[in-house]
Amino acid sequence: MHRVGLVGAAVIIVALVGASPAAAAPPDVDSSRLERLVTVDGITDHQRALQRIADRNGGTRATRTPGYTASAAYVKATLERAGYNVHYEMFNMPEWHENAAPALRQVSPTGRAYVAGGAGDDDSPSVDFIAFEHTPTKALTNVKVVPTDDVVIPSPGGSTSGCELSDFPAATSGAVSLIQRGTCSFTSKLENAVQAGAIGVILFNEGDTAARSNALFRAAPFDYPLPAVASSFAVGQELYNAYKAGQNPTVDLATNGVDEQRLYPNVVAETKRGDANHMVLLGAHLDSVTAGPGINDDGSGTAFQLELAEQLAKAGTPRNKIRFLWFGGEEDGLVGSQYYAAHLSDREVARTDMMLDTDMISSPNFARLVYDGDGSTFGSENAGPEGSGLIERVLTGYWAKRGMVSEPIPFDGRSDYVGFINRGIPAGGVFAGAEAPKTAEQVAKYGGVLGEQLDPCYHEDCDTYTTVTKQPPASTMETYAANPALAQQQANSLRGNALRSLYQFKNTLVHAVWYFASAKNAFPPKVNAANAKKAATSHERPGDR
Repeated sequence: MHRVGLVGAAVIIVALVGASPAAAAPPDVDSSRLERLVTVDGITDHQRALQRIADRNGGTRATRTPGYTASAAYVKATLERAGYNVHYEMFNMPEWHENAAPALRQVSPTGRAYVAGGAGDDDSPSVDFIAFEHTPTKALTNVKVVPTDDVVIPSPGGSTSGCELSDFPAATSGAVSLIQRGTCSFTSKLENAVQAGAIGVILFNEGDTAARSNALFRAAPFDYPLPAVASSFAVGQELYNAYKAGQNPTVDLATNGVDEQRLYPNVVAETKRGDANHMVLLGAHLDSVTAGPGINDDGSGTAFQLELAEQLAKAGTPRNKIRFLWFGGEEDGLVGSQYYAAHLSDREVARTDMMLDTDMISSPNFARLVYDGDGSTFGSENAGPEGSGLIERVLTGYWAKRGMVSEPIPFDGRSDYVGFINRGIPAGGVFAGAEAPKTAEQVAKYGGVLGEQLDPCYHEDCDTYTTVTKQPPASTMETYAANPALAQQQANSLRGNALRSLYQFKNTLVHAVWYFASAKNAFPPKVNAANAKKAATSHERPGDR
């Protein structure tokens, strides 16, 4: 599951298309045989294999490491043994090299050189600014600083600075744009600055809390044309106050970096039979973060798809063709999936019924979370393309029929569904949870530990096979360190929870796959072609804030 800024892999148009009244759902299907064939043991066997790959490759399966290459080879070999035609589709994830430290100096009204940092100084109070990854080698001298019109200091409600092109005054053209963090993605703000005619960017931390005050290392889009830095709140506030006081601040700004092309594989396989005019897509990300092996994030989705593919070979192909996708670069900004979806032809989009995202389904302190496809909870502006509401209803309906509650979550731009929504393809999925702490309401619904993260090992080195299958994460003991007896009780309450999560999530996913792969007309005719046309008129970008 992607945590930081959304990075485009190609110049694509992004849209979240409001839902319209859904067509009548086709009759339900009996998926019980496939549910029995797809087992938790089968899934965890693949998770164990991914752990072994990580162990042999420095403890990680991150995209730019040998652990990712070995993971892709394992997926490909497993599917070939099951009788699938499998291939790699390469995507470009450029590697940025910072050749020299960046420079930021206030020329007027006060001569002041700010302290530069690098990637290793992310969120450090000891530096004032850090260059955005993928910024070019460019230098500006004594250039005026112009803030957006909607900087808010302080910003208890969240700053919308730079989220709309209209936020940038005419004076931005030819200036360094000063933008405050908040509300929308870093990528949106940076791209709007380009459109507004800025020649450089200082994006400063929001300052609404102590945790959002320091300079950050974040990624700009590949081949970003402007020198851009992410500064501390203090730097931004100083320049903003000077501007508001009529002191017309100017700065020297320089960045020193270059992008070099690097190709990595997505893994693609599909059933040999089935109607290719009604393609059902399943997507998981194959990479982990650098810090650990990623056996839940997203070894769980990867392993589920492998087990499902193997068992489908025994159960027989339903009416529609199923395509399995394993993406790289998810943890680097959804790069592999964005690249893949952006390069689908319009004909392929029109032939694709839907995309089901399988990202994190064995969280030790899990909740049953489902993407709000129709926008009924988070608003129509956050809905998926037409048809996404049906995916949500199939997933929640399966659990509801078995007396299992679930709750909606928004399409927040953090996983691989984004590229497919951009192309107008109905999308959805389930999510067992990441860094969010468990609420009292969720404990009442699902059990688990109050206040502990839904996945206590999210993006950590403890996201391992042992954590998923044998013992709860040690962090639970640390959460309740002041009361050892309670800590042990809470830790014990998580024992086996990740496996329970796998069992519950694999069944609803199996049912949804069988449902849509068996349906003759799950969605209105030509819905995807219509969605794609709607998507082409929008320029919104979901992403990290």
